[in-house]
Amino acid sequence: MEILSQILKLLYRNKYWLVLLPLFATVIAIFQTKNLTREYKVDTTIYTGIASGFTIESGMESGRVDWSSVNNGMDNLISIIKSKSTLRNVSIRLYVQHMIYGDSINDNNYILAQNYRELLKITPKDVRALIDKSSAENTIQNLNNYEKASSTNFVYGLFNWNHPHYSFEALSNIEVSRIYNSDMLEISYTANDPGIAFNTLIILNDEFAKQYKLLRFGETNDVVEYFRNELALLSLKLRNTEDSLTEYSIAKKVINYSEQTKQVTALAKDFEIMYYDILLKYTSSSTMVVELEKRISEQAKSIENNTIFLNKLETISQLSSQIARLEAFQNDSSATFLNASKKYKENLKIAEEELRQYSTSIMDNKYTKEGVASTTFVDQWITELIEKEKSTSGLKVMEEIKKSLDDQYVYYSPIGSTLKRIERNISFTEQSYLSVLQSLNTALLRQKTLQMNSANLKPLNPPLFPISPMPTARKMIVLSTLIGTFIFVLTFLILLEIFDRTLRDKVRTENLVSAKVLGAFPRRNRFRYRSYWKEIERIATNYMANSIIPYLNPKEKPDIINFISTEDGVGKSKLIENLASYWSERGLIVRVISWHDSDLADSREFLLSSNLYDFFDYDNEDLILVEHRSILKSAIPAGLLKEASLNLVILRADKVWRDIDKIAFERLKEQASKAPLMLYLNQANREVTESFLGLLPPFSMVKAFIYKMMQFGLTSK
Repeated sequence: MEILSQILKLLYRNKYWLVLLPLFATVIAIFQTKNLTREYKVDTTIYTGIASGFTIESGMESGRVDWSSVNNGMDNLISIIKSKSTLRNVSIRLYVQHMIYGDSINDNNYILAQNYRELLKITPKDVRALIDKSSAENTIQNLNNYEKASSTNFVYGLFNWNHPHYSFEALSNIEVSRIYNSDMLEISYTANDPGIAFNTLIILNDEFAKQYKLLRFGETNDVVEYFRNELALLSLKLRNTEDSLTEYSIAKKVINYSEQTKQVTALAKDFEIMYYDILLKYTSSSTMVVELEKRISEQAKSIENNTIFLNKLETISQLSSQIARLEAFQNDSSATFLNASKKYKENLKIAEEELRQYSTSIMDNKYTKEGVASTTFVDQWITELIEKEKSTSGLKVMEEIKKSLDDQYVYYSPIGSTLKRIERNISFTEQSYLSVLQSLNTALLRQKTLQMNSANLKPLNPPLFPISPMPTARKMIVLSTLIGTFIFVLTFLILLEIFDRTLRDKVRTENLVSAKVLGAFPRRNRFRYRSYWKEIERIATNYMANSIIPYLNPKEKPDIINFISTEDGVGKSKLIENLASYWSERGLIVRVISWHDSDLADSREFLLSSNLYDFFDYDNEDLILVEHRSILKSAIPAGLLKEASLNLVILRADKVWRDIDKIAFERLKEQASKAPLMLYLNQANREVTESFLGLLPPFSMVKAFIYKMMQFGLTSK
């Protein structure tokens, strides 16, 4: 409660500073913000369709949303909007728009006349010459050609310097934010010109969509073009390889290699069986012919030497060869084959019969030496000879066929490996072709998706031209100035209160001096309340006298009250005068002893005395008021301090408590020992004295209310 009371007293004591300084600062803030720039805010909402929009890819998938990709896509789009390349194009287009449509006299929806005049002032003549008012595109092209990375180039500096409308720093104030987790972006911009704020967002909406398409389509189109080129090369390679296979098959007369080689293998197996069968017949017949020729050697020689016989035997051999060749190479059952084979067989049969008849007609002997009829052996010999000739012809044919089959193996073997190599190359090229084709289809789907996404970049809420400016921060500035100044002054006063060593009031004095304060006497005001001073002085004297009375002890000797100070000029004489007059009026005999009236303080008797009676005679005094010289200039004997009823140290409330004062007071306190030693404040503020004296005149309702609040009489009457 004491701390709160001190705070309230601090506020009341410095009420003028706490009121006037904040008011003064507030008035200055009001005048300084009188021409505060008015700001116009424009916003727009862009629907992107990245998260919920339907695409070809989402139609082919399960429908689950990849939020990581969605967030990445939204971040990329925001980065594109805030990128330097996008804002640079916006800056150039905005500048061209203002130079073409600006009016130096009348405001329009593009730029205010004042801003246009300022723009004309800073635009060099050579740049003005580049403005083609009939074509914005030509003007942009002219400015791009004129621009160079130089600190003296106006077009380059327009974006890279600090222009309030066209610089990167100004356009970076465009705010882009995603609306929660939706597909929509909110873009807002604030400028001191409604037309500039409005058209900046109009141009930005168009420009960032172009930048988005350029960046996303650029890489996708490159990928699509790459896959298309690769697909064309693989298609040409596959066609050439297939054509080479066709040409090779035609050159080698291969229709179906596997079937053809299978037929050759099967034919070789059949011919091998036929060959061994004929070889068996040939061996058997040759053996029989040799055996029979031994028995009919004479007949056989005569027959074999016969030309007709040999011719007929040759005919049989030829017919047998024809039949064997026909049966070996003709495996079908066509009518032509059957007729030819039948005819050859009939001719062979006729030839065999003629050979037998002829051989019979030329035989001379009827029997052999063993008694067996020679005709029987001759017929058998002829039969075996015919069989031998037929087998010999068949073997010759088989040898030809075997040679032909060997040639087939030699022919088809390299063809097989070559065909496999060509087919393997075709298969590899085909797989590469299909892989590239799939990648191309994926890239095309991605390209189409980007086209659909780019088509979705449309303003859901297009920018609206602002009619009225935003509320300015003037009220906030003024209010902040008022509150800030008040807090600053209050903080300064609190710090001053903490570190200040001025005695000022009871609490501070008791904390600094380490002694009790008996009371306070007010400071006389030269102008204010001067008509009430006598009354105030009377009240203060009365309180001082009453506060001293409890320390008096009536006895044979009068009570002694020592008035002490650490320095001169604290008003001891005036207080003693008031007290002497006050007590005299009430019939008390008061004697005043002051160091001003004699050289008592410097006398030997005073310095060596143990009590006041050593050098003063008493009559019938009730009170002796002794004014001592300041203890910094003259010491007070300990005996004089101990014999006194009260040692009253007078301190000025408006003086600082110095270290030297503290040392002198500690010495005084030690000398006084158990004798009462109290403090009394002089020249105190009215508020300080009222804490002892109560409410002082003049009285009013306002002063009474303030006093009541200072005393925390919140509910008192």
